[in-house]
Amino acid sequence: MNEHPGFCLSCFMPLSQEADACPVCGASMAELSGRHYQEKLVHALLHPLADIRMRSIIALGWRAEPETADALVACALRHPIDVVQNLEILRSLDRMKDETIRKTALSTLQARHPAHAVRESAARMLDSSQRKGEFDA
Repeated sequence: MNEHPGFCLSCFMPLSQEADACPVCGASMAELSGRHYQEKLVHALLHPLADIRMRSIIALGWRAEPETADALVACALRHPIDVVQNLEILRSLDRMKDETIRKTALSTLQARHPAHAVRESAARMLDSSQRKGEFDA
């Protein structure tokens, strides 16, 4: 018997904890449970509940893995009215060590995000990193 959180780890539909496969999408619970942690966090950005997405955003920010930047940007653009969530995405992106990926992600949100607060925060982060680069030179 495979224990899981009571919802499909692929499509997020309610599911009995004893189910081995999702009756909606057919996903194998054992296979999904075996995914790498980073892959699970990125997939959680698609969850319909904002608090689940927020936990994933925070965890991804702590990990600061540059390969997750595109997924964070996509999440911000998919949920433009959740400004608090989007500001946390900006903080997560700002922690990334790869300057090229970090700047590309922040520039994308500065240019494309519909919320003024998100665009302005992205611009400030880009500006402060540019000034920091001038001081380092």
